[in-house]
Amino acid sequence: MTAIGDLLKHHRRLLQTGVLLVLCGVLFFTGLGDRDLTSSHEARAAQNAQTILDEGHWLVPRLFDRHLELQKPPMYYWLVACLGWMLGGVDVWAVRLPAALAAIASVLFLFYAGVRSGRATVGFLAAAILATFVHFTWLARVGRIDMPLASSVTIALTAFHLGNLADNSRHGRWAWHGFGYGMLAIGVLLKGPIALVLPGMIAGTCWLSQAGLRLRDHLALLRSTTLGWGIPLVLAITSPWFVWANHRTNNQLWEVFFWYHNVERGLGGAEALAWHPWWFYGPRAVVDLLPWSLIAPWAIYVFFRNGAIRNDPLARGGLVWFSTIALFLSLMRFKRADYLLPAYPGLAIFLGVGLEHWLHENETKRLRMTLSFGTIVCGCVVGWLVYLTWFVPAEERDWPYRTIAREIRERTDGPVIFFRAESHLLTYHVGKPVDTILEWENLAIWAERSYPVYIVMPEACIHQMRDHLPANALEPLLFTKDFVTGKRDRPLVVMRNRAARLGL
Repeated sequence: MTAIGDLLKHHRRLLQTGVLLVLCGVLFFTGLGDRDLTSSHEARAAQNAQTILDEGHWLVPRLFDRHLELQKPPMYYWLVACLGWMLGGVDVWAVRLPAALAAIASVLFLFYAGVRSGRATVGFLAAAILATFVHFTWLARVGRIDMPLASSVTIALTAFHLGNLADNSRHGRWAWHGFGYGMLAIGVLLKGPIALVLPGMIAGTCWLSQAGLRLRDHLALLRSTTLGWGIPLVLAITSPWFVWANHRTNNQLWEVFFWYHNVERGLGGAEALAWHPWWFYGPRAVVDLLPWSLIAPWAIYVFFRNGAIRNDPLARGGLVWFSTIALFLSLMRFKRADYLLPAYPGLAIFLGVGLEHWLHENETKRLRMTLSFGTIVCGCVVGWLVYLTWFVPAEERDWPYRTIAREIRERTDGPVIFFRAESHLLTYHVGKPVDTILEWENLAIWAERSYPVYIVMPEACIHQMRDHLPANALEPLLFTKDFVTGKRDRPLVVMRNRAARLGL
């Protein structure tokens, strides 16, 4: 009987794995390459990766205008470049595949961790919930660093959990923890110190929340951790690139990436960036975590009322995971909805535990509840298929950059100058050669060239030209607002110099 039971359990796990693979395949890959690049992040990734392949600048990637990429570490661009090399060039698939694959890795590893820890039902429910969070599904289809970062944090935390379960085997514990620290190193090379800060805060909160322990017990727990060799391992993997890149860029990496994009953005010292109130992530989570945000208040209510769930380590850990990240990010001045992504798996685990307890406590309603869960998941799939089939093509027709770039390149194969205009999407489609300038004196030099020059600038600069350039030095050719019906980026205009106007 034991052998039959093990066989049935094995087939059930295979079936659940197949269901998750199909679910992720439909949600994350359907029409993934059908729409154009739609964000500055995607265009930056495409430019950096293509420049890596064209010019071999692997250690410090560059944009098409030869500016160094110092906003983020290079791991995502390395991944896109490798995929572009395999696919024969950097395209939409190469830019978005790292995010889609990272999303699948998060979902499947969550399920695997549930199986390994003896909570397969929780693992399956949490994995399905995570895959169908509306914002998680969307970011799995967008070439942004946030999804791979979330995946590295998710896999690292679950690996640490599996390692702690194997504490009777030091080799097994160290193997799992070593794997977790390796994933954190990947996270650091994707987005920097935040990949260590978030898991560290979660682990610290869990450690401090163990009520009933004396100070001596807390210190003993701290000494038993693998931090003594784990953090040096992460630093050994990641430090060489940061030290070398900072030296190679004459300390620009420290000033741009560490200070501006981490310290000033987080604390609000960057005046050019908008800030949001502390409660920003509350309303965003209600929308971004649909459809499961509708049952989250019920789950929290049951958690505090039901002792069995409240004492479940997975339920407590999942709630701490989500709430710690949400609280920390809420204290930051600069906020984006995408930043909350690493917290999603914690909420998925918390909800999965609640649903598992509900299933066990309501045996007579098990079939009805299972059907209800399946209906919600299928509804998510149908909703996304409808959106991808009817709404995305309409948005694609309203996207002007490829059309404008084609208009420009039909007129010139020379440098296209971007003056005080940061439009990475248009730059990507225009292609090389391009250059970026900021000063009117440099613009005057380009305007006086004896050969055709095309310049992209914000519309607002047209009214300032009379104070800096001779009359009729430049004339408008194309306006981006003529190609769109909805509000997009800042309106731009394509100007041409006198030589271009005369067809010289």
